[in-house]
Amino acid sequence: MRVTLPSSHPISHIKLIAIDYDSGHCSIVAVDGRILTEQIPVPSKRGLVSRCTFIPVDSLLEIVAGGETITMNIGTVLETISVPVIYLDQNHWIDFARWRKNPEALEATKRPFFDLLAQAATAERVIIPLSSAHLSESSKRGGPSRLELAATMLQYSRGWQLRSVLGLRRAELRALFGGTPLVKQDAITLAPEAILDKMPDRTIGQKLGPEVAGLIRRQVWATVLVSLLLDPEAREDAGSELATRWAMSFAPLANHMRTNPKAKAWSRDLTRTRFFSDLGTDLPAAANESGMSPERFGEWLLHDAEAAISTTPGLGRLREVLHLRLSNADDKWEPNDLNDWLHLSYAAGYSDLVLGEKKTINYLRRSAHRVPPGALLHRRASEAIGDLAALLDGAPAEKPVA
Repeated sequence: MRVTLPSSHPISHIKLIAIDYDSGHCSIVAVDGRILTEQIPVPSKRGLVSRCTFIPVDSLLEIVAGGETITMNIGTVLETISVPVIYLDQNHWIDFARWRKNPEALEATKRPFFDLLAQAATAERVIIPLSSAHLSESSKRGGPSRLELAATMLQYSRGWQLRSVLGLRRAELRALFGGTPLVKQDAITLAPEAILDKMPDRTIGQKLGPEVAGLIRRQVWATVLVSLLLDPEAREDAGSELATRWAMSFAPLANHMRTNPKAKAWSRDLTRTRFFSDLGTDLPAAANESGMSPERFGEWLLHDAEAAISTTPGLGRLREVLHLRLSNADDKWEPNDLNDWLHLSYAAGYSDLVLGEKKTINYLRRSAHRVPPGALLHRRASEAIGDLAALLDGAPAEKPVA
């Protein structure tokens, strides 16, 4: 998509920005033919990536990695979202990759959804963001299937990300105490490193001015993302031990609530307390940041917290799903439930359609009457095709400006 910038904007005079990762050289070519070369710090672990080129007028980045050229959108101006956001859980991205390689290899009932989704994504009529869950799940795979999955994710996500769920959670907590409520553009973004819970490196290209430095940071980040996904080696899941302990911690409370009549009567209070414990120090930190006194915070926890949390798209869903699951002592908790709970809850709060795994989608559907309106929820591609088509019919034909 072509982006028109005023002649006074520094980027309007740039034809392209190219980064050679072998030499660490960044070359900026102006529309009048002048060339500026700057030595910049480059990621030490960039995998198969050798070069990237950004063309501002098209708002597109081309990355050469392992002999393939991958095209991504990294943004040049303030992002707006004017098309539906479709979030795919990892298992449905795997189906998408199978469809991309050979549609006939995928079940016939699933093909129409991915046919339509691919057409819409190519025309930029939908946004299909990646999340940190996709990075962690993909890192467990190796070999050709990993590369096929990564290529599919990069081709159709085009650089769009679901912001780190931990960052979103902190932002929603601040909003509970007077901060600015989040909107879709806060959660779905092209911002560098938004998918990670860390601050971007603002030292890159700083001598070149804020606009150009910002573009170079976006290029470097896009390269890091490509490298993370295209790494052909499977990696050990660093968070597996924590996720296992987390999953095992729920059974005692769930069994206590089922066997103790008094506990059952106070189930929402018990599950709310457990929910607060999962928030760690983020909840009291948000209250303290707002200037709330410890005494008032204690009153808020007792009398206002339940209603306040129910008004937030992500926290509200996290809280309700946790309550429903703890109320069912027969429900078996698995380590991968942590990723599903966090990411599908936030995707449901800030996307238009979520295609996710069966159990979490069922709980999110049951939670819908207690939380703000959110995404259309589906477990199967064959069931989601109608809603996807309806969203596209209601979406503007124009491509989103990024």
